Amino acid sequence: MTGLALDTSLNSWTWFGLAIVLFAIEAFRPGRFALWLGFAAVLVGMVASVAKWPWPAEVAALFVFAALLVPAWRRYERKA
Repeated sequence: MTGLALDTSLNSWTWFGLAIVLFAIEAFRPGRFALWLGFAAVLVGMVASVAKWPWPAEVAALFVFAALLVPAWRRYERKA
């Protein structure tokens, strides 16, 4: 069987690597959207380094962190 089983956890470095890719996208195509997704990936990497959640829960945490960070950034941008 190929692929990830639903009960396996992704390595925290996978999330940190995704964050670097998102930061690189932000560097080449600025818009500040990928920046906050990168920060969400860093947060999931930090969680994954201490908690061994199954990968679907880690992906859900990425969506939750992004859903919290992106609107916070937009609210901050309107005030600035």
